[in-house]
Amino acid sequence: MSTAGTDWRRELRVTWSILAAQRTVGEHMTMAPIGLALKAGEVQIGLDARGDRHLLLPVRNDNVREDLRSAHVRLKKGAIVLEGRTQHYADLVCHRADLGDLFDDVVSEIVERLAEDGGDPSETCRRVLEAWREMFAGRGGRLTVSEQRGLFGELTVLEHLLHGNAFLRPTHIWTGPDRRPHDFCLADRSWEVKTLGASRSMVEIHGLDQLAPPPGGCLTLILVRLVEDTSGTSLPELAERVVNAAEDSRGVIEQLAKAGYSAADAELYATARYGRPQLLGLTVDADFPALTHASLRGTLPTSIEAVRYSLDVADQLPDALGHKEVVAQLQGRSAS
Repeated sequence: MSTAGTDWRRELRVTWSILAAQRTVGEHMTMAPIGLALKAGEVQIGLDARGDRHLLLPVRNDNVREDLRSAHVRLKKGAIVLEGRTQHYADLVCHRADLGDLFDDVVSEIVERLAEDGGDPSETCRRVLEAWREMFAGRGGRLTVSEQRGLFGELTVLEHLLHGNAFLRPTHIWTGPDRRPHDFCLADRSWEVKTLGASRSMVEIHGLDQLAPPPGGCLTLILVRLVEDTSGTSLPELAERVVNAAEDSRGVIEQLAKAGYSAADAELYATARYGRPQLLGLTVDADFPALTHASLRGTLPTSIEAVRYSLDVADQLPDALGHKEVVAQLQGRSAS
């Protein structure tokens, strides 16, 4: 099939729309070809369960040189089993929806080069990505102070979970970066994490599912008190420590990237330091003051797309689980 003169940008727009309509919630990957065949198979684009965009370049084996330096757009190895046969891919993924237009420009350039010269897919992808990296860095932006504090809190919880079992899969249990309702899920228990200052008791709740316990399970709202301390730990130091603590260190790096953090930007986040975080735990049950689908008398009007509210937990703090009890819960043991 001739691809000369193909408007790849238009092909991408049309195919993304088709994929968005076909995508099923929870499906690992929804894929479609874009009209270019390489030696190892057809080039595909895909939307994953999180809604991230992928360019899937077929290769004959998994000998793909990965490029994981950017937090927002990365080149990885990928493989999908189709009709009993494993197809390997050079997988270029964009983790930020607001970079979609720029990502399409990069994909268009990669596909156009491959259509012209039929070169090595992964190396072509690497070269184009390198040329565009500075633009991605400028568009992606750095984490805000609030986002840094939130990530510090989640990493604190993840570190305790891994101390209980280093073999836990971060991509399975740390679900916040995947835009799931709760930050951490393990078996029939979930945890939602919020950071607080030394004396504040107000937290922001996003959506009607964030404080809804999982079906047949338990939900604990973990409050992480952070106090700035010049002799304390920075976000990059904590991130590196957690990566080293996990048996699946790559999984931690992958979730960090989805959260918008890259080790390449470590110097941007090295100034703020925090003393040892103190954890408090609130059991979220039917009596807990929360807005959920179950607490509403009916459904939300169709014109309301999202719900966000502030919750003062001061009245619940006297009955909160203490630091040792929360850590014991995270590590699956009894508090002593």
